[in-house]
Amino acid sequence: MNLDPNAARIFRALVVAFAIVFIMYVAAEVLKPLALAILLSFILAPLVQWVVRRGLPRSSSVALVLILVFTVVGGVTYVVGGQFASLADQLPTYQANIQKKLVALRPQNDSALDKARQAISSIERSLRPADADYATPVRIVSENAKVAQLQSLFGPFHVTLAFGGVVLLLLIFVLIESNDISDRIVQLVGWGKIGVTTKTMTQIGHVLSRYLATLALFNLAFGVVIGLGLWAIGLPSPALWGLLAAVLRFVPYLGTIVSFSLPEIISIAHFPGWTQPILVIALFGGAELIANSIEPLVYGKSTGISPIGLLVAALFWTWLWGGLGLLLANALTVCLAVVGQSIPGLGFLSTLLRHEVEVADDLRWYQRVLHRDQDGAIALLDQALKSRPLERVCDEIIIPTLARAEQDHHDGFLEKRDVVFIWRVVRDWLDDLADRDDVALTAPSPAPAEHMEPIRVRPAPEIAQQELVGIATNGGGDTLILRMLNLLLKPSGVRLTILSATGSPLRVSDKVEQLECGLIVMSHLPPLGLTRTRYLIKRLRARHPDIPMVVGFWDVKADPVQVAEQLRSSSAYHVALGVAATRTMILERTVPKIPAVASAS
Repeated sequence: MNLDPNAARIFRALVVAFAIVFIMYVAAEVLKPLALAILLSFILAPLVQWVVRRGLPRSSSVALVLILVFTVVGGVTYVVGGQFASLADQLPTYQANIQKKLVALRPQNDSALDKARQAISSIERSLRPADADYATPVRIVSENAKVAQLQSLFGPFHVTLAFGGVVLLLLIFVLIESNDISDRIVQLVGWGKIGVTTKTMTQIGHVLSRYLATLALFNLAFGVVIGLGLWAIGLPSPALWGLLAAVLRFVPYLGTIVSFSLPEIISIAHFPGWTQPILVIALFGGAELIANSIEPLVYGKSTGISPIGLLVAALFWTWLWGGLGLLLANALTVCLAVVGQSIPGLGFLSTLLRHEVEVADDLRWYQRVLHRDQDGAIALLDQALKSRPLERVCDEIIIPTLARAEQDHHDGFLEKRDVVFIWRVVRDWLDDLADRDDVALTAPSPAPAEHMEPIRVRPAPEIAQQELVGIATNGGGDTLILRMLNLLLKPSGVRLTILSATGSPLRVSDKVEQLECGLIVMSHLPPLGLTRTRYLIKRLRARHPDIPMVVGFWDVKADPVQVAEQLRSSSAYHVALGVAATRTMILERTVPKIPAVASAS
């Protein structure tokens, strides 16, 4: 089976992606501490660099930073641990309070559901054997019961301590040997790609360090606000809930729910009334509302991660690495987005994860008309007119869309009725535009824009003040573009007589002769070939050798020299790219100059 290059490239990318995911799943126990150590190094790297710049050796700087971090973590753990112990002592009281509130909320009369449940219980008791109520449970005591209890008590902590020790060891080596690790990565990729590799690693390090450090400080501030608010409400152990709110905010979506649910349950259990639980809800709701408003200003725009992309990434990392994957989902997703933005071959990652998708105006307008959204398409054109002149809207949005529609119709992707609908939308918009007063149609400056400079094919003779004719070489699309050109020429008092060239070239030549034409504008809409245009020019040149001709090649991004070379054999006089350049060329040759008036002395 032969695949086209695009399909083969997609297939290779899918195979590589599947292989990477499989390796990450199989080697999870090795990669999880390594990923956590690397991400922690990104948080601590700016602080280490700051100490190194003060003259301290790198190893001593790393030791100093880690001692400082452990001191802060130890102090917070001591305070939070004391509050957690105090909370555990009050749990029996909370249990009684919750039962009292549930009894108060219970309806006085039994509901139909309660009556049905009681009837089922009565039936079960009647079917139970008489001696079943007197059965005494037997407890089997094993000789190793105490050992099993100790293992169940200290086993999880043992695993956690071992995992933390591995992460700490990797973190120390990553912080100390960061330059050596960078050189090894470059050597692994290849020194021939040192530019791309170094740029990618630098950008990943810069973006991740800034993002993670900012996120840590922001979550810390959020936790402080929650802790102070709960302290003001009177909830026990406010430091504990503030710390949980700060830590769990690293977990996307789920962390926010958990950090709110625990203090809300404690407030219901601790306070006799409902005022304080409502205040807890208001505190978390207001804090989240303010945080979500500030976050895009603080670091959201710098990362630009789509909320949907972040949610899907969180689900993926949770499936791959469990709870640790959920905790690291934000940072790992940002890392993937930066890699996709830096490496062309992985650009699909940036497209999938970025919040803002850059779509050209002509493509966005093409989507509107393909969806048969005429109102939306016209609204987009009207919005574009507020920031750019009409000629640019025509050259940058409408004409590229007409060309793309012709190409898609030629390739069989669009039906003829779809192309006709696009023509109708453009025609209705031009008709409405001609009668509107809010659109300024002004005469252009004498010189065209730099990228629309007309190319001379050979010198043109002087033009008499006669009628101007526009010939639509291939029908519908070319006719619409000539109508745009007429609209742009309106302020100058110049008008084109538009002829369709879909019939016989002889009939077109006869119409031109009847009009006593002084200038011919041949409209050609790419991507159709120039064969018909060259043939029409030759036939018209044979009968009207003295009439100058301008070929409007409607693609401002085309190479004008190449277009001129293709038309040189047909004896065309001028080639203009875009309606703005064509308008300027017409006005320079048809509008009579105003004679100078001597001022009175």
